[in-house]
Amino acid sequence: MTQSIDPAKLQASAEHLEWTLKQYPDSEDVQSLLRALLPLIEAAKAGQVLKPVDRRNIPGNYNFGDGLYTPYKDPDVDEAYSEFSAQMRGGRDEEENDIIASVQAMIDGAKAHD
Repeated sequence: MTQSIDPAKLQASAEHLEWTLKQYPDSEDVQSLLRALLPLIEAAKAGQVLKPVDRRNIPGNYNFGDGLYTPYKDPDVDEAYSEFSAQMRGGRDEEENDIIASVQAMIDGAKAHD
């Protein structure tokens, strides 16, 4: 399946990510991410992103694997970035949705045993 940009979803995710990152003005890590992403966020909000962008061309991706933004949960930086990244790539494909559902099922199962 060929992924394509949904301009409305991309714009909404860009606005949400920008708002989320601005909620942590005292965190240099978060503000650095905002500065790195700002050109893409602005392009997304202006409807200038017409083709999916490769994950490697979205700044900050490597920091999420390291858990750098895990402490920033209210609002959730990981969640906002993940949605923006997915929309920049043209949405999540079926395999990615399956992985997310599988991980969520494991989390829900672990919570049920607590």
